[in-house]
Amino acid sequence: MSSVKQSAGWELRTQQVLLPKSGFESSECEDFIGIDEQNCRFAVADGATEAFDARNWAQRLAENWVRSDSALTAETFHDWVAGEGIVLHSAWSQLKLPWYAEEKARKGSFAAFVGVELDLHSEAPSWKAIALGDSCLLHCRSGALLKSLPVLNSASFNSAPVLVASDPVLYKTSADSLVIDSGRCENNDVLFLVSDAAAAWYLERFEQNNLPDILRDTDEPEAAKFFENERHAGRIRNDDIAVIRLEIQQRSIS
Repeated sequence: MSSVKQSAGWELRTQQVLLPKSGFESSECEDFIGIDEQNCRFAVADGATEAFDARNWAQRLAENWVRSDSALTAETFHDWVAGEGIVLHSAWSQLKLPWYAEEKARKGSFAAFVGVELDLHSEAPSWKAIALGDSCLLHCRSGALLKSLPVLNSASFNSAPVLVASDPVLYKTSADSLVIDSGRCENNDVLFLVSDAAAAWYLERFEQNNLPDILRDTDEPEAAKFFENERHAGRIRNDDIAVIRLEIQQRSIS
C-alpha cells in the first residue's frame, strides 16, 4: 500500500509490509500496524508469543493508539495503556479456560510498541515518538541513520526486552524503560517503524553502509518476497515482520 497525505507545504508517502513467520498464516501473525493519516499517527506493536492473548493485545495497542487523542507523555500513555488493559482483561472473564491458560491470563499480556505522531503543518515538519520494547523508530536522511529508538544498534537486541504489560500494576514496573523522543525533518527524510526482526536487519544494514530501501523501490508483495528471501538466506530471523515507511517530501509550488 502506498498513499499520500498533504499539507500546505509538505506531503507524506506511506508504505507498509506485514508478514507472518515462514510457514504461518496471516491470521497467526502477532505483529500489527496502526495507521491514521488524518491524525498523522502511525504505530507498530509486536505481541510476545509466550504471553496470553498477545495477538489481541498487540492489535489493540497499534490500532487504538493511532486513533486516540492520548498525548505523548509518560503519564498519559500509562493511563491509556491501563484503560486498554482493563478492556482486554474484561473480555477474558467470559472465557472458560483450562488451568494452564488461566495461569497465563493472571499474568496478563505483553507486547513491544512504537508510535509516532508527525506535524506537517509547520515550516519545518517534525515528529514525536513513544516506544517500549524492541519495536523501533528509525529516522534516516540521504541513506544515513540519524536516530534509532529505543534500541540503538543491532547488537542490542536480546530475548527479554521490557514490554508493555496489559496489567497496569506490572506496567508501572516497566515505566522507567519508556522512551519518548522527537526530531525535525528535512525534505526526503524517511522514518521507519519496524518490529524487532526487521529492526535488527535494518540496523545491521545501516552499520554496514549497505541499505537497500526496499519499500521505496517495490510494492508490498515484492517487499514481502524480498524479506522472505532474506530469511532463507539467514540474514533475518524467522519472525513476524512489520514495516511502515514514511517519506516526507516538500510540495512543489507551481
